[in-house]
Amino acid sequence: MSKIIEQVKHTIDVTSPDVDELIHSTHRKLDYVMLLCRNLLVAVAALLFISSFFIDEIYHILKAVAYFCGAGAYVFELLLLTDCFKTKVPHKEMFMVYCLGPLYLLMGLNYILH
Repeated sequence: MSKIIEQVKHTIDVTSPDVDELIHSTHRKLDYVMLLCRNLLVAVAALLFISSFFIDEIYHILKAVAYFCGAGAYVFELLLLTDCFKTKVPHKEMFMVYCLGPLYLLMGLNYILH
């Protein structure tokens, strides 16, 4: 059990941007704004998904917009992790960004065309 907790702690440390990294990056304010935009898009996506359970008339539109917000959050994540494409990050760490970002776009299109 403690091995799983250690792995979760390591994953959180690796994936969450550190305040020192934001301060010492070349685009301090831009990174902070991108981080806020990413978090805002995630919160909007979560609220839209939850509200789609209760509003039956337009649930597919709510889910489509939520998926597009999720894809936008992955774009900001990509920009944050690569320091606006100035740093090369191993594909192993970028797997979710590369796979789930386009998948969210396809899911959003699916709900719009529904």
